[in-house]
Amino acid sequence: MADIKEALLKKEKCLKNPEDYKLVEGLYHTLKNYSLVELEEIFPAPEALKSQDLFDYTNEILGNASTDSMTDSVLNVALAMFDSDTIKSRSNETFEKDLKLLQALFFFLIKDITADLEKDYSKFFLSALSNGEWKEASKQAEILNAISADMDFNKANLFLSYDFTKLGGVHYKANESILRLFFNFTHPDLYASEGIVNELNFIREQQNNILPVYPNSQKTNYSDAAATDELNLKKKNLETLKELDCGFKDSSYTQSFFISNDEFKQTFSRPVECRCFQESKLEWQFEPHFNPWKNKGKGKIIAVKSERALNRASLYNKFLYLERNMLTHVGDIVAVYKLFDREYKDYEKRFWEELVLFSMYDARKYISDMPDKEVANKLMKILNYYFKKITSKVCPKKSSVEERWANLFKESPEYPNGKITLETKQLKKTEIFNLLDADELTHFKRFMGLMYCSENDDNDFFVRNRIRIQLYLIHMTLSLSQMDV
Repeated sequence: MADIKEALLKKEKCLKNPEDYKLVEGLYHTLKNYSLVELEEIFPAPEALKSQDLFDYTNEILGNASTDSMTDSVLNVALAMFDSDTIKSRSNETFEKDLKLLQALFFFLIKDITADLEKDYSKFFLSALSNGEWKEASKQAEILNAISADMDFNKANLFLSYDFTKLGGVHYKANESILRLFFNFTHPDLYASEGIVNELNFIREQQNNILPVYPNSQKTNYSDAAATDELNLKKKNLETLKELDCGFKDSSYTQSFFISNDEFKQTFSRPVECRCFQESKLEWQFEPHFNPWKNKGKGKIIAVKSERALNRASLYNKFLYLERNMLTHVGDIVAVYKLFDREYKDYEKRFWEELVLFSMYDARKYISDMPDKEVANKLMKILNYYFKKITSKVCPKKSSVEERWANLFKESPEYPNGKITLETKQLKKTEIFNLLDADELTHFKRFMGLMYCSENDDNDFFVRNRIRIQLYLIHMTLSLSQMDV
């Protein structure tokens, strides 16, 4: 508790000397060693309006103490008052001062995160310090946008002016997103990937609570008006999320195939875009709509996402939250998990085989468009081998693989991405667990994982992209917090 009290004292000194950036910077480096719980003790969000007299009184005594012995005795009494219950009772006035101090500390968080960039951006920070603008939200946004201009973000001037005194408050405490950023991106005991995973978990909670995008299709007693309101709200939220989660490019995403035999291993790079959530590429199988029950005046909403569209997006995108799944519990990108998990297959039998074939067809189109034709030809040979095996029961044995593609998929203006021509009974004959032996199934899964951005040579995607991801997640969490009002 002594360290917490020391940090509280440092905080009060910073609040009384807001122009002394060295004090604020010193506090920033001190706070990097504290747990999230300790940070919440140092920067508590008020739970009720209480008198500020206690804190004013103790600070006044500490400031006027004239002798060492008097200071020691006052400290013992005054610091005892900084218990957790008292801290939580702080007034809005003091809490706003805390938020302004956090705004000042945020400057050094940005400086810290970007310190390892090859290009030297120190001139932006030195300029802000020299002219006294370093604590201002608008100047911090200006610095973030100047740095991110070189980082292949998909939107220019991505960062807004995040005024910390106007963040959050409905679903989360107004300072929660800020404190989590400080802890996850600066704590010395967290590896870069672990801190990013923690932050992604929080941002997912934010998105689900502040900006939910799926209409509630479980509720069965909607009125027509209530269903319309629900559909309109979730449609608007989805548009907002897609605009918010605009992503950035990674042109150095490296992969290898022939992974089981190092002698034939070939490494190649392909461009991908990185976004937080798969929902940023969400498409509906058909537009969500209200289904009224006859003569009852009630009904439910029908909303079915296009699993194929979400899978297809994984050919071109790294979704950071799905990447987090690989590190924590699933082990595969969702697109691959759906195709090879037997339990998922048993649960979703109505479209599972169709999804497998569509995933192969979409991978074929992607490979055909790859600029490196040497790599593309080798990938196509692997894909065609498995396609021929999987379609062995629905196509003439002597038919070529190209004839099979042409016969099983038809494109038209109505179906620009292709439509499977098989009837349901025939479609069930393409069941991969019965047509491929164990080794083939393993290698086919790895191949599809390679195409759908799951298998790669990048041992730690988060570490290589740490700075870009951390800045992007700052944009995501603070933007969502601004909406939580």
